[in-house]
Amino acid sequence: MFVIMGANGQTGGAVARTLLEQGRPVRVVLRPGRDGQDWHSRGAQVAHADVQDATALSDAFAGARAVYVLNPPDYASDDMLASGHAVADAYRTALDAGGVRAVALSSIGAQHPEGTGNIVTTHILEQALRPLGASFVRAGNFMTNWLPSLPAMRTGALPTFFAPLDRPVPHVAVADIAATLVRELQRTDSRTIELAAPADYTPADVATAFCAALGRPVTAQVIERAQWEQTLSQFGMPQAAIGSWVEMWEGFNTGHIRFEGSPERGQVTIEDFAKAGLAQREAQQ
Repeated sequence: MFVIMGANGQTGGAVARTLLEQGRPVRVVLRPGRDGQDWHSRGAQVAHADVQDATALSDAFAGARAVYVLNPPDYASDDMLASGHAVADAYRTALDAGGVRAVALSSIGAQHPEGTGNIVTTHILEQALRPLGASFVRAGNFMTNWLPSLPAMRTGALPTFFAPLDRPVPHVAVADIAATLVRELQRTDSRTIELAAPADYTPADVATAFCAALGRPVTAQVIERAQWEQTLSQFGMPQAAIGSWVEMWEGFNTGHIRFEGSPERGQVTIEDFAKAGLAQREAQQ
């Protein structure tokens, strides 16, 4: 039995669907009150647990060969780091009680205890679960992070916090993350994998890829540092979370947020992603 946290999210959903397609037994863990009928119809077991409830998580993890876990930032919390510690501690207690192996989604820069903004929650998770023999997949910048800018790209501009525009940044597609996580869930050892796309991409490269997908000019444009807080607020970011986002972008732009070693390379290019992401968004409209 493989137990999957965050099944209604990007990576968790992709991992659960892939395992089910392989004929593997899957139990998805949803938040209390969430409807699990869709997962039942796909052949998965459904459990419910709050991510800070160690007892409920222990019940959900019972009988698992391995568990997929993640510690996404709680942007609505006044203390995102305290929330991250609470989630990591609950995972650790539940996994330790059942002697269950975990594979966790982590991030580029997770080796650092500070100076990475939101990414610190993955450092917290690694520190909590490493003594239990967990494995970690440190992902580069999600390619899907560019999709909210599609309306702006349709008008010819790709606004970005990454600077300068010719600095390559490690990216990765959800499909490659999910494939790697599925592989690691079926292993029995403990290791850390740093994962990126076939190449690193500058904001200018991303603009060129979406230019080809959209069939119209797209130019990357740096959001000036003095405008970051206002821009994030306009994006609807909670005030308590803006500081952590600012710290994260500064970490990328100074080179503080980087991989420790040479990453494993996935299959999906930014050009592939731009075409597929655009087609998916258009199908949803």
